[in-house]
Amino acid sequence: MDKYLIKSTFDILEDEQEKIKINEFVLGVLGSSSAAYWNRETITDIMNPIIGEENKIPTLLHIPTDGATSLLIQIWAEKHVIKCSPIEADWIRLGRRARALRDARIIKESTHLVFFVGSKSDYYEKIAIREAKKGKTVYTIDGITKELVKWVL
Repeated sequence: MDKYLIKSTFDILEDEQEKIKINEFVLGVLGSSSAAYWNRETITDIMNPIIGEENKIPTLLHIPTDGATSLLIQIWAEKHVIKCSPIEADWIRLGRRARALRDARIIKESTHLVFFVGSKSDYYEKIAIREAKKGKTVYTIDGITKELVKWVL
């Protein structure tokens, strides 16, 4: 018997995990926390086209715990029976680094990303470009025009 044709149990399990990761749709949501212009209808107008574009419903949503936009997205997810995982930033212990570390965790654990881009800073736009270059599926929503853009780099 050829030794290259035999797979160990660990190899088989790793192959199964890769198949699960390929079919998984974990959506990370980040961005501007000023949600004065967002409401339930505008969140629906953003999230539904993403589902249509991907042709599947997210298995999990990763969102920050702070900000009104996160709350609106959590309400939308509950209405559509999508599991939501709020991720907290430890502001007391980590100070200013808390946001970056929380965002890095959301980015790492997500297969797709949505960024609510604010008009005051290009922080999230730079991250969106970086992640799109790495091959991640990235969407941005402009805070002024409310336009949804899928990044292809």
